[in-house]
Amino acid sequence: MLIDHNKAVAMLVAAIMLSGYISFLFMPAAQAQPNEFIPAEFTWQTFNRNMNVTTFVSPDGSRDALWSLLQSAKESIYVEIYGINNPYILDLIHQIHSEKPSLEMKFLIGWNSLGYPSPNKYVANNLTQLGFPVRWTSSGDFTYAHQKFVIIDNKTTVIHAGNWAKTSFPEEGNKANREWNIAMTDEVVTEYYRNVFDYDWSRGRDYDPVADGTGDPLSYSETSSTYPRPFAAPGHFSGAMNVTPIFSPDTSLQGILYCINSAQATLDIQIPYFTNVGDGGEVDQIIDAILAAKARGVTVRIITEEEKDYLEIADIFSEHDIPVVWQDTRWFTANHNKGIIVDGRIVLICSINFSEGSISSNREAGVIIENQQVAQWYQEVYDFDWAIGDNDVMDDVNLYWSPNIPKSSSVINVTVYAHNLYADVEEVMLGVKIGDGAWTNYTITDNVFDSAEGDPENYFLEISPQPDGTNITAIARIRAASTWHTGFPMVIRVRDSIGSAIVPTTATPTPTTTTQSIMDVIMANLPYIIIGVIVVIVGSSRFIMKKR
Repeated sequence: MLIDHNKAVAMLVAAIMLSGYISFLFMPAAQAQPNEFIPAEFTWQTFNRNMNVTTFVSPDGSRDALWSLLQSAKESIYVEIYGINNPYILDLIHQIHSEKPSLEMKFLIGWNSLGYPSPNKYVANNLTQLGFPVRWTSSGDFTYAHQKFVIIDNKTTVIHAGNWAKTSFPEEGNKANREWNIAMTDEVVTEYYRNVFDYDWSRGRDYDPVADGTGDPLSYSETSSTYPRPFAAPGHFSGAMNVTPIFSPDTSLQGILYCINSAQATLDIQIPYFTNVGDGGEVDQIIDAILAAKARGVTVRIITEEEKDYLEIADIFSEHDIPVVWQDTRWFTANHNKGIIVDGRIVLICSINFSEGSISSNREAGVIIENQQVAQWYQEVYDFDWAIGDNDVMDDVNLYWSPNIPKSSSVINVTVYAHNLYADVEEVMLGVKIGDGAWTNYTITDNVFDSAEGDPENYFLEISPQPDGTNITAIARIRAASTWHTGFPMVIRVRDSIGSAIVPTTATPTPTTTTQSIMDVIMANLPYIIIGVIVVIVGSSRFIMKKR
């Protein structure tokens, strides 16, 4: 029986090898096919990498940073983007092509891009005449291909919240959107984004000037602005980082919930709008997670705009004392950013709006970076926008403090922002409660300084260092034109350290890659091949001995 069993095993393994591995190994390279993907198959994967990162935002330094990145290309530039209407970027591509004629470029553009039909066609035709391949994203895969990412030399991935638009990458002195961008230089991380690009490219449709049209020439006109661009200098960071690529419809909801659920002290969200509120879908899951964060003691702030379901979302958050400010529009065209900062150490940069379509049926792209230095760079930008936002939901009274999460050695500088009321301000008070102690009310009317806009509308109070673990509650009141205005209570959390981020409950399998070389397959399965060969040899020898 033992001999018969070995024979059976040997024959089975041999059959498997002959029908599978061996036939594959000797398959001509031309017949090898890449793995097939369907949307939502790019699974969650976090890379722990020691890499270089460049941070930049619009309108401050976005134009110069993008120009520098594109001009640095030596071998290739692959662009997958929703829309292009910036003629200066098109001029730059012509310049790069003239200087580096052998540089490979591919452009995958959204097939159904609201606001960009004519510009996209013009750009597609222009780039095609220049000799570059241009494709539309698959109309059957996504409602909108709303992603914005660029791959340079298969080493650097650039993620944008905005398109290649004049309002995303403006010329000096012109008005534009608030948007975040990041460039990550790492071959392993970039391979993940290249796999997505290759998949979307393989399913795309070639631009056809006859069938698609050629669009109208792009306009160079822009609106001027006096915005001082305090973040014109990009951030440059190197070191260990956890990097999680995020895509819709694959992992966007998982990524957003991971960020929100990880928050232990502070949660800052900047998003153009909330929509599909109350529909019981993905956006309601996000709202529930935000409310749960507030309920477990996290200090939550929201920057958004007065559009879509803004009345509903303002009511929901105000009922839970979550402050909301509307993005400043004096210096910015719009808030087109889609970002989250958690505990000053985790940041999400992406194109994902808080809508069911953006999360579940669009192609969107982003990244979660877990690195305190990187997150703190965006934190400064967020705090700037918070300080100048409109806040009628909070009765026109807003406040915040520095540092965001003070340590026991930190002096805490609390600022009350009165720019919506400052012309009529008569008195400013800040109520402070340390731990479970009694309230102390400070009159800070004389502690005034100019805001970023140059108006004397900011009032401050310094709180002395407090022990680790202390929670300080602060509430601002402003009397303007004989009427008292009161903001929401906010909690300052003194923490010398914060524990590890919460591990997401959703499974995070290793993503499948779009292509594998034959040698990769051999090496990955080498132990099994060796065992199979040994079993075949041993089984066959025993069979031969029995026959003798």
